[in-house]
Amino acid sequence: MNRLREVRKQKGLSQLKLAFMTSIAPWDISRIENGWTRPYPGWRKRLSKALGVPESELFPPEEKSGTDGD
Repeated sequence: MNRLREVRKQKGLSQLKLAFMTSIAPWDISRIENGWTRPYPGWRKRLSKALGVPESELFPPEEKSGTDGD
């Protein structure tokens, strides 16, 4: 899960405004926020720079587990 939507809203930005700031299509920002697509490394950098937060705050490393324990 990512925090893109939460941070974007805290900064008072619409998806369209963030799209203009990052040159990422608004529909791609929507897909990232909804977890439908993973952002490319370049997109991660542009989004974190535009929002003024570290990449790790927007996109924490995914935890990988071996088994569910079931």
